[in-house]
Order: sequence, then structure tokens, then C-alpha cells
Amino acid sequence: MIYYIIIQIMTYFFIFWKGIFHITDIYFKTKCSADLKSYDNNIVKLAIVERELPEEAHKFFLQLIREPFNVFGKISKSSALTSIETMLNNIISNDIQKNLFYAYWLRDMADICALFCEMENSSSIGFSLGTDRGCRRFHIDQVPQRLLVTYSGKGTEWLPEDHANYHEYFNGSPNAQIVKQNCKTQFINQWDIAVFHGGPSGLLHRTPDEALEKLSILMRLDHESFWDSMINKRQSLSTN
Repeated sequence: MIYYIIIQIMTYFFIFWKGIFHITDIYFKTKCSADLKSYDNNIVKLAIVERELPEEAHKFFLQLIREPFNVFGKISKSSALTSIETMLNNIISNDIQKNLFYAYWLRDMADICALFCEMENSSSIGFSLGTDRGCRRFHIDQVPQRLLVTYSGKGTEWLPEDHANYHEYFNGSPNAQIVKQNCKTQFINQWDIAVFHGGPSGLLHRTPDEALEKLSILMRLDHESFWDSMINKRQSLSTN
């Protein structure tokens, strides 16, 4: 709790500070996922790995997305593939699991989990995968960084800093007032890997309307400490 209060105070200080000194957003794009291990995440607000969508993906995810699902847990770098496979075993139908693309998709998620473990210098990370996306309002993640991949549907909507009205954001105003006049939002492409910087200098983003209105599939990765706090909170609520 104290950690998140400190983060919030630092966020307000950052907004005041950037009003005095002009700070330019820095966005990092690459086509090589290994580059995420070496970019400067103290400067970069959003890092994107641009990836080509496999030909088989559209048809596969149309089948998968017929029923809503959500899974979460902790994934170890050394057993990422096995852990993800176990999580999904009783949720995904046998017919879909027999699809050759299913194994390809599992491997992709496992590889990204292993990569994020290296980025976080951790042996395990928090893993979430599902069709439930409900962040309607633009917000800043109260974590140092978070990795997102939209496997199906519209990707995360985000605001370049000079397109955002932070005063309205902190006043609790709706999205229409957070986005400056005559400015456009941007979207992460399906299958691309996106790492959002959070905390005081974090990037404003949200679930796009299209993903709020119909099912999509999003993978979210966090540092294991964040996931531990979430699990403890759920256990506390269930015992009260």
C-alpha cells in the first residue's frame, strides 16, 4: 500500500515538473524482440516489437474466441511452456488443442514470458490471459512496466504525451476531455509486443471501445511482486 501511495505522489510531482521543463516522449520500435533486453526503460515510455501476424492466426482465434475465458498465475522462466499449457488444458477444447497453430501460440507466449523474466531480472513473472478487458478510462499503470500482447481483436489504445490533458486526467474527467482537441489516439497492432512504462512518467492508455463491445484476447505480464499482491488481496477478500 505504501509503495502505491509513493508512486501516486511521484506521479503528481512529475506532472508539475514537466510543466516547467518540456519533456519529449520517447517511443522505441523494433522488429527484434531481443532488443527489449537492452533498451533504456528509464527514458522510453513505450517499447513496441512489430511482428507479422501469422497467416493461420485469424482463423484459429475466431474458433478460440467463441467462449470467454480468463486465466492468471505465476509463470517460471524455466517451465513457462509447461505452466501455460497446464493453465489452459481444462479451459481450451480438445479440438482447438489439436490444431497445429495451438502449439505455435503456446510457444510464442512462453518465449515472451521468458523474455520478460530477463527484462525484470526475475525467475518468474505474473501472467494473465483472457477475453475480459474492462479499462474504459485512460489511465497510467501503477507498476514500473507492463507487457501486453493482443492476440485477437483491437489492440490497446494509447495517447502520446503531447496529445493528453493530464490536468483533466487527474481531475477524474472523462476520456473526451483527457484527449486534447484535434488530437488522435493510437493503437497497438495485433500480435505486436508492447511494454508500457508506468508510475510517475507512465503512458496513458485504455481498452479500445471495440474490445469493450466484443471479445478479444489479451496477454498481460507483470513483475512477480505485483502478482503476489493481487493474489493476497483476492485471498483476503475471499476470507472476509
